[in-house]
Amino acid sequence: MLSVSSGESIRRFGQVFDDVAAAYDEVRPSYPASLVDTAMERGALVAGSRVLEVGSGTGKLTELLAARGLDVDALEPGPNMIDAARKRVGTTGRVRFHLGRFEDVSLPEEGFAALFSATAFHWVDPAVGWSKAASHLEPGGLLALLTHCGLEDEGSAAADEGFRALLRKHAPDVAKDLSPSRELEEILAGVEERRANASAVWDWVMHEHHDLATDDAAGLFEDVEVATEVSTLEQTADELRDHFRTTSLYFRIDPAHRAALEEDDRRLVEGLGGTVRFSLAAVLMTARRR
Repeated sequence: MLSVSSGESIRRFGQVFDDVAAAYDEVRPSYPASLVDTAMERGALVAGSRVLEVGSGTGKLTELLAARGLDVDALEPGPNMIDAARKRVGTTGRVRFHLGRFEDVSLPEEGFAALFSATAFHWVDPAVGWSKAASHLEPGGLLALLTHCGLEDEGSAAADEGFRALLRKHAPDVAKDLSPSRELEEILAGVEERRANASAVWDWVMHEHHDLATDDAAGLFEDVEVATEVSTLEQTADELRDHFRTTSLYFRIDPAHRAALEEDDRRLVEGLGGTVRFSLAAVLMTARRR
């Protein structure tokens, strides 16, 4: 019998978001303009540069790229996500949407000055994704990956541990795979240790058992750099619930147990004063195709 890695097991949930596209668009945060500008500078990108976006979702990064005059090929496997993204970016000739998985879609070899992906590249099979990304980039082209990381802080520690306890109660098989929050300093120190391999850096940043690191990626990309922007958010129990319902974690929980978990979490938040304040780091990793 073939074994299945934890990364392969989790990646099968990468297709669930299309069913909640409207909610996803409403509650998921966008990405800091400053990090997009940093990527533009690192890639020497200018208006008219042709870029590929992998996993464009509801278009929150897409609209930032188009607003900077980039010529965007946006690739997304969810038709509802693409519909939402079309509404977001409006009528512009700068964006072309492609329906399909990155692993399957045929795209020009060495045809792009940059490849962007925001909270999506971890859903791509790493045995295919890193080499395919390099193949579509011009020599010296930029790989630019973005995500959000919840940070360990005193303000949200009680809510974080309380939620983990509830997850152990209602979904113990899921709880065992939930990684602990980290301080920003720990994340950046781990980046330094892994800088020779872009895939190992991204696996460390994502920190969720996706098994993204491959040895081959070390020979595909160089000049790995990371930039971050930290913000503070405050959310009510309803806002936390609505966000939770757009995560893969939610869909990994037995549907029969979701309502009880949500009700217990509501009681937890109300016991903490009705809101939870926490720190969120937007992270950009860039690298160049060798």
